[in-house]
Amino acid sequence: MSNQIATAFPLKTFRTDFLNWSKETSGKNILSCSPKTSAELLDVINWAVDNKFKVRPVGIQHNWSRLTIDNNADNSDVVLVDMTKHLNAATIVKHGDYGYVTAQTGIQMEALVTLLEKKKLGFYSMPAPGDLTLGGVLAIGGHGTGIASVNEERPAGGSWGTVSNNIVELKAIVWDDKLKQYVLKTFERTNPEISAFMVHVGRAFIYEVKLQVPRNKRLRCQSFVNVPAVELFGQEGEGIRTYTSYLDKCGRAEIIWFPFTTTPWLKIWTESPAYNRISKPVHSPFNYPFSDNIPVQVSDLVRKIHNGFPELTPSLGNLMFNLVNIGLGATISSDLWGWSKDVLMYIKPDTLRVTANGYVIITRRENIQKILSEFKAKYESMVDIYKKSNAYPMNGPIEIRVTGLDNPADTDIAGAVPPALSAARPVDAHPEWDVAIWLDNLTMPGTPDSLKFFRELEEWVFNHYSGDYATVRVEWSKGWGYSEKDAWDNETVIDTLIPDSLTQGITDGYDWRFAKATLDKYDPHYLYSSPLTMRLFKATL
Repeated sequence: MSNQIATAFPLKTFRTDFLNWSKETSGKNILSCSPKTSAELLDVINWAVDNKFKVRPVGIQHNWSRLTIDNNADNSDVVLVDMTKHLNAATIVKHGDYGYVTAQTGIQMEALVTLLEKKKLGFYSMPAPGDLTLGGVLAIGGHGTGIASVNEERPAGGSWGTVSNNIVELKAIVWDDKLKQYVLKTFERTNPEISAFMVHVGRAFIYEVKLQVPRNKRLRCQSFVNVPAVELFGQEGEGIRTYTSYLDKCGRAEIIWFPFTTTPWLKIWTESPAYNRISKPVHSPFNYPFSDNIPVQVSDLVRKIHNGFPELTPSLGNLMFNLVNIGLGATISSDLWGWSKDVLMYIKPDTLRVTANGYVIITRRENIQKILSEFKAKYESMVDIYKKSNAYPMNGPIEIRVTGLDNPADTDIAGAVPPALSAARPVDAHPEWDVAIWLDNLTMPGTPDSLKFFRELEEWVFNHYSGDYATVRVEWSKGWGYSEKDAWDNETVIDTLIPDSLTQGITDGYDWRFAKATLDKYDPHYLYSSPLTMRLFKATL
């Protein structure tokens, strides 16, 4: 069969293995190609529909959820399209104090923001890894951390939401029913149908996007390891160093809280145009080498924990915290100053490979501290219950970030529409809800009882943050939909809670149903789909 494919296929092919970030999803010897032009890409896609193949764009495979392939599945009818080798060009046009970048989706984020920096442009809320493709970031609504500090105004070309909210227009490869083939089609931000493509969860193939980008900024990034969790997560009035106090001060704050420790790693980013003579100036990203390279002490402890000594988990948490604490001092990196990319990007591919689940809580800014306090109390009570039976399912940190919502008004385009499937899209029935709290819980893949723990926590999160208080959505790139057998396996979450979270309270028409209908219209063959997205979007093929 492989010889027949090689003969009939419009491009040179090769076979490749697929392995996601946490190494929990893999596939062997999958038919692959690297088109050089949009014409070649169209040839591949139309060959695939004629030969009953699925088409999956691939970048760096830095993802947890199974949006590309299923684990150890039969991928004999899948062709992987590598976008990184050739479809990675970008052009930039300045427009006063901001600008626009038109980029092919195979470009990596580090390369993109490096080009932008040369034009004095830059995002100051974006994902921390540099080894992500732009297409991958947009597919799942990639984000950083950042809301307006007190009295801060949104800069021209800026957005407080996900990277997807910066889209001005995009080019997608879609089915043309008259021509009976897939074609390249441009969607502008005022076209209602673009709402389904800006965050498409792997149900579309985006070739190129045009993004608005604000003027670049110098940011000061300070790390603190002396603010107790009881104070940082405390209710309003219980301490002066609450998480929201830092948000009010600088708008950009992130918590990394290692298990069984009392003090998280807190990072804050403050706009700082002039050098303050205190911070360490940096001129490149990835300034925390102690978190990128796994020390032998950590790997040894992980090995022992997974070989019958779960009670060593508290020691692992304290070791990871101490490595950060010592590392910040040894590398003089607790106070950095530089352009946005140099202080916002800090995760390298050689950091510890953990699995993660993720939820997004949409609520009022005034509720942030209360929500975090409640989450901390629930998390710690669950950990204590498991600990009593010598079970330690959580051996990685909790990570917390806060962004604004994907408000289409941030584009300054009259008639712009929101990204319908974004976890940060606004809820029309609750205009007072103005922030997205991103909660990620990390642990080593295969840790005993972790799936059970995730399932119980997920059920509580959805039930507790509801009504007029808040609503919950899943973070597409992470783990969700837990049964005690696997992630992405819970019928209630997949069939009901996820569609409801992007339908209820949405009155502008750009909801789950509209997005599904639009994606079905432009890909009626479900060419762009994995087993997970087939189930998520209830394909009937």
